[in-house]
Amino acid sequence: MALFRRRNTSPPIEPAPIPVPRPSIDGWTLADTALATKLSKPDLRELEILLHGIAVSAETPFTYERAAVLLERAGELGPALSVCDAWLGLPAAKWPEYAQHTRAIDKRRSRLRTRQSTSAAS
Repeated sequence: MALFRRRNTSPPIEPAPIPVPRPSIDGWTLADTALATKLSKPDLRELEILLHGIAVSAETPFTYERAAVLLERAGELGPALSVCDAWLGLPAAKWPEYAQHTRAIDKRRSRLRTRQSTSAAS
């Protein structure tokens, strides 16, 4: 009976670096990275553009939210967590017109931390 069984606590999770696409003749590319094989071509193209926006500190929450979704879909939880942290570190995250988006990104970050800690404990 698992009534009094304790959960193993995992060490705090360190966010991984955010991949930065390199310039190419068509825009930006992640061609020589592990992400190139994990996503479909349209999703990879979208992620390349979004990650470039993050690299230049774009102040649009959709950029960070969608990049976190695509990185999570690719199985890259550490970079997805870093993308959420990057948005929450921007001054634009505190603007009243972005309050709803900031809450959604913070919720995703909390879920990613929970998901990472449970997968690390297994």
